[in-house]
Amino acid sequence: MLTNKSLKINIKIFCIIGTAVNLSACAYYPKQIKVYDSDCNIEYKKLVLGNDKSNMRVASCENEACIAAILSIPLQALVAGSIVVAGNVVYWFEKEGTCLLKKSHKLSR
Repeated sequence: MLTNKSLKINIKIFCIIGTAVNLSACAYYPKQIKVYDSDCNIEYKKLVLGNDKSNMRVASCENEACIAAILSIPLQALVAGSIVVAGNVVYWFEKEGTCLLKKSHKLSR
């Protein structure tokens, strides 16, 4: 059973985490772009790490929420960066497969 003191601590932790997530929401995110490869004459997809500074409102926060918000930004970059690396591996295989098909089609003519 929760005591009055532990309930206040849990509410405070919940508020700190909620504020931190709100303050640093979408600071870093995977962004899809299209790139043209002149060697294969194809346009392919690529992921890059984008950041939206308009959502980074860390400067206006106070107390523990600031610490939590600042600490959550590197975690967001790590997660988004991992998604970018994994996505680019998939896009690389797709690009190489398409390029090989085009080259083999040209050679068979």
